Amino acid sequence: MSFYVSLVCEATSPGAGRCWTEDTPPGEAQSATEARRRLKQQGWHRTRDGRDICPDCWKEGRR
Repeated sequence: MSFYVSLVCEATSPGAGRCWTEDTPPGEAQSATEARRRLKQQGWHRTRDGRDICPDCWKEGRR
């Protein structure tokens, strides 16, 4: 069995719904926490309510 950890952007945009951009950190992340730590270096953010936001949505203020 194999698996990989990836994050999906959960930003919403009025009229467009959710972003759903998916990214997987380089290497072999063993947990979501490790994936978030690696992707943070690429501009991913985590909101106070626990949603993951991709760099593009973060720059555009979609949270």
